[in-house]
Amino acid sequence: AWFYRFTAGEDRELDRRLIPYDILVNLAQARMLRRIGVYDDGGFAKVSEALKEAWAGWTQGGFDLGPDDEDVHSAVERFLTEKAGPDGARIHTGRSRNDQVLADMRMYMKDAVLDIAAEWTAIADRLAELTEQHKGVCFAGLTHTQPAMPHSADAWAAGYYDLLKSDVTALRRAYELIDQSPLGSAAGYGVPHIAVDREYISEALGFAGVQVPVAASQLSRGRFEMQLADALSYGALTFNRMAADVVLFMHPSLALVTLSEDQVSGSSIMPQKRNPDAWELIRGAYHDLVSARSQLASVPANLASGYHRDLQVVKKSIMSALESSRMLAEAVRHALAGLTFDPDAAARTLTPEVFATHEANKLVSEGVPFREAYRKVAAMLEEGREHAAKVSATGSGLPSTGRISEKTGSEQKPGTTPLASSEEIVDAYRHTGAPGSGLPDALRREMQDLRDWVGQKKAHSEQIRNDLLGAGRK
Repeated sequence: AWFYRFTAGEDRELDRRLIPYDILVNLAQARMLRRIGVYDDGGFAKVSEALKEAWAGWTQGGFDLGPDDEDVHSAVERFLTEKAGPDGARIHTGRSRNDQVLADMRMYMKDAVLDIAAEWTAIADRLAELTEQHKGVCFAGLTHTQPAMPHSADAWAAGYYDLLKSDVTALRRAYELIDQSPLGSAAGYGVPHIAVDREYISEALGFAGVQVPVAASQLSRGRFEMQLADALSYGALTFNRMAADVVLFMHPSLALVTLSEDQVSGSSIMPQKRNPDAWELIRGAYHDLVSARSQLASVPANLASGYHRDLQVVKKSIMSALESSRMLAEAVRHALAGLTFDPDAAARTLTPEVFATHEANKLVSEGVPFREAYRKVAAMLEEGREHAAKVSATGSGLPSTGRISEKTGSEQKPGTTPLASSEEIVDAYRHTGAPGSGLPDALRREMQDLRDWVGQKKAHSEQIRNDLLGAGRK
């Protein structure tokens, strides 16, 4: 009993997620076996109908792993044997559980990748909305968390949009890796004496092609999953950085953004608190993905070629990473929907020192060498700081000769760089991609291409499923 619990207990629970994929793999296997003469038409019909019955039972919650089933494969094969007799028992002809579970897992991963990619493109859509809703809303950008130069809400959102484009592209590359059928490789050494049609079953299941070298199927076990986890971690890192920004932007000292009530919480002791819980958990989720990637990188290490039971751990790691990524993407999508920028709060962050680089570059554009311009502006800022310190210490100072900012109402003292409106900030730029310029059309088109790819692959997957479950005499 201990051996069974240790070697299969947890894995059985994970296998429940593979039930629909194992049924589909067996439907394609039955077609291939009829094609090479293992089944006659009658035997094929019995097996196909039994598998469709298993599918119907699964969709209605009636088909599951029994107490004596070691895994999903034995559960489906047991059901087939009960329903189709000796023909059901022939379903395992020409394969091993090694290539069978790989096929199940790759189909599961393909669907999961498409679901996550669809969520990521939906998040990009919301970022595109933010670039339009808050275009030209300028605030102080930070380096080292210190005021640096003017930033804008649209430039902020466009930056993350660009990262997401790269992240979806990485998911697509990972999808292309796992979109190879391992069936016919068996335990990694092929199938003697039986003319399995690897190309036929690959096409029947909707794979882009066959992973031809039989040894590669087991050698890539854990490696392909690691590369998928890499892609998932890229997206999680994008959301981690985004969340770090939002948590900072929400701080009362900045108050750049407001969050909807469904994503904040209070305190059990402090009545005033509005905590950005969702964004803090979004920020922390990245570390789960990094952990999964690290485990996937280490499991296959030091293993000789061929299958080893150690590789069973791969299933748990990648399933956990995929399910975590689904939940994370859903959370980001909902949280972004409830985020807005506050233009007035943004304007209040535009203190004179934020315009130091603008002033230096303006002098350069008038013919002053950059280093000289840099020193002049630095001296102006230092004079302003000394004046502010004198006013603070004595309660009085030089008579004001500065102007009053229309946005902040704060007086500017001599020696400080002048404030500028958001319109003036945007007008100061002469290149693409700058604050206030919105989302580049080329970037929109690239994301649309990725969105189209997701839609096409989802439609193809549904077509394959309907074909396998529909016509049993193909």
